[in-house]
Amino acid sequence: MNRSLKLACVIVLTLGCAESRPSVTAPNEHEIAVLSQSAAGLPSNAVVTFGRENTGTSFPPAEHDRSFHAFDKIVPKTVVIAAGGSVTFNVAPFHWVAIYEPGVGPDDLTITPATLDDLAVPFPPFVLTDFIINDPTNRVVRGPALAFAPSTWTTPAGTFDTPGKYLVICQVFPHFAFAKMYAYVDVK
Repeated sequence: MNRSLKLACVIVLTLGCAESRPSVTAPNEHEIAVLSQSAAGLPSNAVVTFGRENTGTSFPPAEHDRSFHAFDKIVPKTVVIAAGGSVTFNVAPFHWVAIYEPGVGPDDLTITPATLDDLAVPFPPFVLTDFIINDPTNRVVRGPALAFAPSTWTTPAGTFDTPGKYLVICQVFPHFAFAKMYAYVDVK
């Protein structure tokens, strides 16, 4: 094959390949941060067990004995994700997620009658007074209301955009105060 014919074939093949490429849009800053962190080996999502439904003895806590300390836990205690990522919580019945800004610790929460809400229980109807922690100071997001059945909740976009160590608590006062039901999301 002569040199002109070879050059023509190369040009035709090059043009053919160029036209068959899909268009690619440039990633935005948020996507770049997630891609670079993920490339560094950090996951963009973590799954957390929020309460251990099938652990311990029967409920309520009066019959719960020492298993109260096993039942009302968050597993794992700390997860590490890339900035811009999310966490999916598998929430056991009678638990309620709240997430606080980086740097907030369990001792930083204000727990007084002003920050405790009552809980109306529908079956049989009665009210548990001062039962739910509702301290909005430095709170990033509050999960869906306390459920009486298992549920799954994934944090909304933007929750973990800023690097730091976020406190995650169960807003049920006895779980937080007595069973130490809190954990962390470490965002890199």
